[in-house]
Amino acid sequence: MARITIEDIRAAAARIGDAVTLTPLLPSPSFSRLTGHTVYLRAENLQRTGSFKIRGATNVIAQLSDPAAGVVAGSAGNHAQGVALAAQNAGVPATIFMPTTAPIPKVEATRGYGADVQLVGDNIQTAVEAAQTFAAETGARFIHPYDDPDIIAGQGTLGLELLGQLPDPGTVVVPVGGGGLITGVGIAIKTLHPSTRLIGVEIESVAPYQASLKAGQPVPVAFQPTVADGIAVPQPSELVFEHFVDVVDEVVTVDDRAAARAVMLLLERGKLVVEGAGAVGAAALLEEILGDVPDPVVIVLSGGNIDPLLVGKVLRYGLEAAGRYAWYRVLIPDTPGQLAMVLETIAAHGGNVLTVNHRREGAGLPFGSTELGIAVETAGPDVTQAIRAALDDLQS
Repeated sequence: MARITIEDIRAAAARIGDAVTLTPLLPSPSFSRLTGHTVYLRAENLQRTGSFKIRGATNVIAQLSDPAAGVVAGSAGNHAQGVALAAQNAGVPATIFMPTTAPIPKVEATRGYGADVQLVGDNIQTAVEAAQTFAAETGARFIHPYDDPDIIAGQGTLGLELLGQLPDPGTVVVPVGGGGLITGVGIAIKTLHPSTRLIGVEIESVAPYQASLKAGQPVPVAFQPTVADGIAVPQPSELVFEHFVDVVDEVVTVDDRAAARAVMLLLERGKLVVEGAGAVGAAALLEEILGDVPDPVVIVLSGGNIDPLLVGKVLRYGLEAAGRYAWYRVLIPDTPGQLAMVLETIAAHGGNVLTVNHRREGAGLPFGSTELGIAVETAGPDVTQAIRAALDDLQS
């Protein structure tokens, strides 16, 4: 298996040129204060198409032997958009197979970049298989999201740029899905600045690199729904895994609550819209999972393509994880004034009631009782706990 080198990444950077944006490296006083580290945020969520994916796609398309045959990919999101725009920039036909369950905004964005979008099946695997069949039948170049040396080299251009912005990073933290991004970035950084600590972050519910590193070879894990769907890849490829083990110092995991909280804080403190998959590095730092890593710490925010319909749900989940949103179940006598007493108790402790569900019968409620389900936003976990204690006193 041919090794991917810094020369491959430099060649990719020359091919890509100004097709990608040099996204900013932002010092973050808020995250530095919250974590006790000197923190920089590499805002790749501001990249064209909203993620790093255009890098590798552009590198592949720049080397096509038969551009007229076009390119094809199977994807539900960021890879689809990256391939579509890279193809449009090069004047190359692109066909993208997407599952019927793909979010409508991502489907429309991919079409907006000029691709012929075909909706097939109800999962990403079906879309990938359809893309591979199309490539075999038409001669189009199939572009894999990570299992391709030219994709990895293209993603590695982010590492070159990062060292140009900050020549002496102590730690670089990168989200891990298929592993193409961290592998490319790792080859660049470890070649040019080998003392930098490189840490990958997976989502706990789909963490194949943790399992594969223990096994010493790529192994699959079960797929589960997650707020970080962009990195929910069940198994590494042989190509990526071989390079990954050479450049990545450590892999950690975060859960969905931590990822959602990071999305919320990046929006609130950093004024940055970041998808769950792109925020896992920030989550690992905020949750103190990384340990005593050397400064400065660079957190790569790999993407910002969060479905608008999902934003509210993720933010509520993040607020709950941060102790600023809570749901209380209260059982009170079904007599006049009881509801008012509960609401006054919440208000007295600084809670803001969002919704109240009022149920008088069913599900084994004691005779003469009413169950309240109350959603409340608060100023923080101390207020949330104080309200819970006060409501418990009312029911005792």
